[in-house]
Amino acid sequence: MKKLLVVFVVLILLAGAGIIYLVQPKNLGIKYSAQDHQAFNNKIKVSHEELPADSPSGKTLIASGNHPVDETFSSEELSAAADNRHKDYVYFPFHKVQIRVNSDGSVEGSASVSFQDAVNYLLALGVNSADISEGTKKFKIPNASLPVYLKVSGSVENNTSRISVQQAKIANIGVPQNLIDEYGPGLNDLVNSVISDRQPSYNVEKLEAVGGKVHFKGTSPDREQSVRSK
Repeated sequence: MKKLLVVFVVLILLAGAGIIYLVQPKNLGIKYSAQDHQAFNNKIKVSHEELPADSPSGKTLIASGNHPVDETFSSEELSAAADNRHKDYVYFPFHKVQIRVNSDGSVEGSASVSFQDAVNYLLALGVNSADISEGTKKFKIPNASLPVYLKVSGSVENNTSRISVQQAKIANIGVPQNLIDEYGPGLNDLVNSVISDRQPSYNVEKLEAVGGKVHFKGTSPDREQSVRSK
């Protein structure tokens, strides 16, 4: 988890505070409709509710129940779900999201993310606050919305992530390959941690890109209760 904070700090420093305000997320050519969002929801079948006030301290999202899912999702459906995720879970830090699934099995994603929202998200995922404080004291982090881009390949099987980062950019500046090689595996740690934290409601038997779509086989929660406003 600590590596994830280091990755984020390094990306911000590479971007430079002088230009990040001027750059929009990379346009992947994906435009979604309300029908795409509804199609995703119909396939995943999760009901969303406000987290009760008497929920355990520190919990921002609670998943309960589960049901089998064996579905494929288009780029438009995935983009619609990710771009609207913050409406159901306020700590989700990504906005202006586009996800493109390519025929070669790679997946690209672009979005805007503010540093403060990302910090809140890492805290919600269980990253130690001391690690975050250490990073923010060491570097001068601009309180800005950062355009980010990621291209990955690989799969998740039996709740274990085997994702490889092929390319990463922030403010249209490529992240050096040596940093990708060093910190890219931290993405697998994050995915594995999220899956583990939300079991048995979430179970990933297979998640892979096939034929320009993402195929998911596993279980999804019947209900998600989450913080929907700050």
